[in-house]
Amino acid sequence: MKKNYSVFILFFIFTIILQSFQCESPEFTTAKLAIRNKDLDKAELNLEKEIKNNPNNGQAYIMLAEVRQMKNDFKGAALTINSADSIIKDALLKIQAEQFKSNLWRVAYNNGIDLFNRYFATKNEKFLDSAIDVFNAGVLVRPQIYDFYPLIGQAYEVKGDTSSAIKYYKLYADVIKEELNFAKDYGVYLNMPREDFLAKVGKPTFSKGLRFNPQSDSILIDRFDLNGKEVYLYSRDKIGFFTIFGWRVNPPKFWPTNEKEQPTELNSTPFAGLAQTYFNRGDYDNSVKYLKLLLLLEPDNSEANAFLVNIYQLERKEEEAIEFAKSLIAKDPKNKLYHAILADILLQLGKYDEAIAEYEKAIQIDPNFDLAIRNCAAAYKNKVALIQKRQIEENKINEKEYIDDLKKSAELFEKAKKTPRFTNDFELYKDLAEIYFVMNDQTALKQTVAEMEALEQIIKEEDKEAYYLALLKIYSSYLKDEKKTNAVQERLNNFRK
Repeated sequence: MKKNYSVFILFFIFTIILQSFQCESPEFTTAKLAIRNKDLDKAELNLEKEIKNNPNNGQAYIMLAEVRQMKNDFKGAALTINSADSIIKDALLKIQAEQFKSNLWRVAYNNGIDLFNRYFATKNEKFLDSAIDVFNAGVLVRPQIYDFYPLIGQAYEVKGDTSSAIKYYKLYADVIKEELNFAKDYGVYLNMPREDFLAKVGKPTFSKGLRFNPQSDSILIDRFDLNGKEVYLYSRDKIGFFTIFGWRVNPPKFWPTNEKEQPTELNSTPFAGLAQTYFNRGDYDNSVKYLKLLLLLEPDNSEANAFLVNIYQLERKEEEAIEFAKSLIAKDPKNKLYHAILADILLQLGKYDEAIAEYEKAIQIDPNFDLAIRNCAAAYKNKVALIQKRQIEENKINEKEYIDDLKKSAELFEKAKKTPRFTNDFELYKDLAEIYFVMNDQTALKQTVAEMEALEQIIKEEDKEAYYLALLKIYSSYLKDEKKTNAVQERLNNFRK
């Protein structure tokens, strides 16, 4: 989504034009008049001559950078203003130079995003190349702002240039090193409720709201002083409460306050890209490295968690996965997501009792933690399946050994079913139907199937085949309903055509 950055065009150069300078060179005077007459080529030429003749003229550098920005030569503007850093000594001119850099970054962002969108609309690669160039100009003037690195990396991925994508994703990891360490030290993560973070660290020294609708603030900006570090936290409104989408640690002191406060979103996509790329190359150590960084930002990312366990299993290092999760819990034992990470790992490894214990710790911290509730239900169900398999192998069928676990699984699935995340999850209804069939609870089975049938109109196209197959099994194996079995088989056949 395009950010609503305001582009502020600096008019200080025109103020300079109106001032009188007794020792001004002809080139400098000509350049000012050319700017006033909007003859940018002439202005650029004379400013280049002025800098060659008077290399310590800081005003000329700023004006030349401004002219190049006006000509949409963003890289030229960035290189020009950066080259003035060692030239400009005057305090006022230094402020003007930093203001220009800040403005150029915003202009580069808006232009780059427009070019990005034009590429996706037209598939014309020239727009993608132009976007990369514009984003790189932004990186030149503000290398500490991390927005552009993932965008450039994604652009190179689209182009099929994996090496360049990796380069920028790694640069991103380096630039946000302080933010990652902060996540590790304070247990902050993306989509964390703002109030949960405040409960850990106390009230901010300063808060500011940005309003994008007339009723309430849409974004909150908080400033903290934590162990000698200046920290800015950015949160957005999520149906009545605020969740964290980014934070900045120790921004450069020379940045203006409005730049430090500018809400900036942290992005886990580069780490997912790096993890997948290294996995495909068989470099499991680096893949694990970047998956762990991803999980620092998104500890509830179950796909990343499963990916991590998969790699450890391939390397026969399951215990390392467990130790990783335990190390997170040791630093923040009240973090529900860290307990869920450990539980997910244990579930993947088939250690169901241990997984259940960790899920229940997470649920104890947050009784409405939908993911933990749903996965705990699955852990109980898998545990029962393991018991049943052993009983069949030993020819010692004993329902009493697992019936309580089966009831607990059904109870948790029913609770998860009532949450917004899982109310339309047909896989959950399929699991419940199987449980009620095993428990011989025909009333609950028929009610569950009726609820599952009601989902048909909202099932995504890519999930339709799996949905019909699930119904087919339920009708044929659990309900023994030949009419419904034939009807869903026909719908499945029609879908596959």
